[in-house]
Amino acid sequence: MNTKHLTRLSLLLALLLLAACKPLDFTNASVEKIDDLRGVSGQSYQGMAIYGDMLVSLQNTGQATIYRLNADGLQMLRQFPLASHTPENHANVAFFGTERYDKHDQFPLLYVSQCSKQRYKGLKDVCFVERISLTKEPELVQTIVLDDPDGLYGYALQWMIDSKRKLLIGYGNTVENMGKGNRWRTMVFPMPRLSDGPVVHLRPQDALDNYCIQDIDQRFPSNHIGQGACIIKDQMFIPVGVGTEKHPSILYVWNMKKKRLDHIHNFQKQVPHEFEDCKPYRGDLIMQTNGGGVVRFNRR
Repeated sequence: MNTKHLTRLSLLLALLLLAACKPLDFTNASVEKIDDLRGVSGQSYQGMAIYGDMLVSLQNTGQATIYRLNADGLQMLRQFPLASHTPENHANVAFFGTERYDKHDQFPLLYVSQCSKQRYKGLKDVCFVERISLTKEPELVQTIVLDDPDGLYGYALQWMIDSKRKLLIGYGNTVENMGKGNRWRTMVFPMPRLSDGPVVHLRPQDALDNYCIQDIDQRFPSNHIGQGACIIKDQMFIPVGVGTEKHPSILYVWNMKKKRLDHIHNFQKQVPHEFEDCKPYRGDLIMQTNGGGVVRFNRR
């Protein structure tokens, strides 16, 4: 290969690296509805996880429905209660992790944030780790809990996974959503391993990072209705609101690396429904809502 070809190859690699590192911007995104959800009657839609073209939709108490994302919308494949199905499980946020229980399992382990004022077996701020499939009964294989004696979080602590860096990130209010003096705290931990045992206790002193967003950037409001956030590259995508004039559908984008607010997107006009949980999908963002089904924010 001559010098000219090497130069072109180096330039191409540099451009690809730059594109991979460039933060995602949904300023000019179009919004399309993918499909309605067909969950269990009587339970609100909550967490959502995506693996490949498989979408797992969760509802309050831990009801699960697995769909296939295709050109025609959502194809329902299976509906079942999680092993952690209980009135104390709001199932507010869901993520697929980095491990499989068995190397032959179809899905990685599913991490489900309890996010409830009610305690689960005396525990608060629980993350349920489930082994799910299209055919077998689900199994609760691990329970992760934050030991929070100083009350660093109020309630509705949600757990997010940064798969690239193998981090488990706790994010939530310090009092309650609309409470006086509330702030929004982020705490970063190394990702627990399945081999750590059936119950894993995390301690604030073991966190790699621990801060409140309002201590850094007060443009992020202290009082709002928080929903299921996700990590994409260095950014945390934080949907808030319930789709009303008082609590509109807004997507905040927090830069975890630079600790700054990159974007504020108001999608109330396009999505006048309650945001619930969001995940990346083929370079875009998919959002599960209450009342509006599943929508896709297309950057292109």
